[in-house]
Amino acid sequence: MFSHTVPKKLLEQFAYDDPRTRSKRLWQYQKGIPPWWKGSPKTVTAWDGHFADPANAAKEEQLELRLKQEFEDPVNDFIEMIGYRTFYLSPTHIRLLTGYVRMLFTRSVGRRAASIENAKTKMDAFRSLVKDDKKLSELTARYTMEAIRLGLPVTEMVTKEQVIEITEKQIAEHTRPDEPQRDYIQAVETMMTFPDEGMLNGQWGIIPTDAEHPFVIGDAPVVTMERTEGNRLYFGIGFARPNVEVFLPVSPTACIHVLPQVARTREVQRPSPVEVNMAQAAFATKHCFGNINSPEIDAILQPEFGKVRLGITGFNTHHIDHNAVLFDILMGRRPQAA
Repeated sequence: MFSHTVPKKLLEQFAYDDPRTRSKRLWQYQKGIPPWWKGSPKTVTAWDGHFADPANAAKEEQLELRLKQEFEDPVNDFIEMIGYRTFYLSPTHIRLLTGYVRMLFTRSVGRRAASIENAKTKMDAFRSLVKDDKKLSELTARYTMEAIRLGLPVTEMVTKEQVIEITEKQIAEHTRPDEPQRDYIQAVETMMTFPDEGMLNGQWGIIPTDAEHPFVIGDAPVVTMERTEGNRLYFGIGFARPNVEVFLPVSPTACIHVLPQVARTREVQRPSPVEVNMAQAAFATKHCFGNINSPEIDAILQPEFGKVRLGITGFNTHHIDHNAVLFDILMGRRPQAA
């Protein structure tokens, strides 16, 4: 089954009416290749098996339907109006867009690929644990005390060897070839369930531009950045990080700009269309799309393509001690905030 990572309706906002095909088409920008005129909003971001669940063959179609009914359709009712002078971002619009933006980020090919890195990190933490005698000793004591608390018959302490055996079984269970896809499907369902309060309670605005300097949209259209005091841009900052800004172009002349409710240490400067387009290329897995063939836009996009790889060069968790987090969880403690 082909599932869509960027909704057709959103892509159509960036399409032009092509007289040759008598249909809507997109100019397609790609690293090292001249712009191509024939991209179709119906197919350019459709991927076979993207939401396939190894444990449930019916889940793929169910997720696609939920994404459409719960997140896309409500926003499609007003998406064409965003950018009009008379349009007002009401609390209802913001609530609906919060879910829409979150799911656009989560359903991207880049986010799916990040599950591979996430699964590896998780298993590395388990493997490190079985080599740490001190932590194993603490876990054996904890499991023994827990058994006593539950009133289970305990004739002797849980042994370190038993803890290692349990851990190795968990490693074996979670090192299947399809484990990253399982993790990804779980992440998609989790993101559907819990609202992003930081985004919902942030500051929402719309950045306008003119038809001569349009926005493009990438195949991973929800992008983030931080601007330093020296006016340097860092793309791929997490949604909860200080000074993060979030962008989603919704037409060639309008881009949603969100300042999530996080710590801010500097004044926000409205980004230019060039900077937004740079971010779109940086996050793109392969393509950016637009309504015109512009050598100027292509020159801006080319050096930025593919700079952000989720889980590696963007939205990574290198600053987190995953071994400590896992140990805290197994000990029944709340992991310390990163």
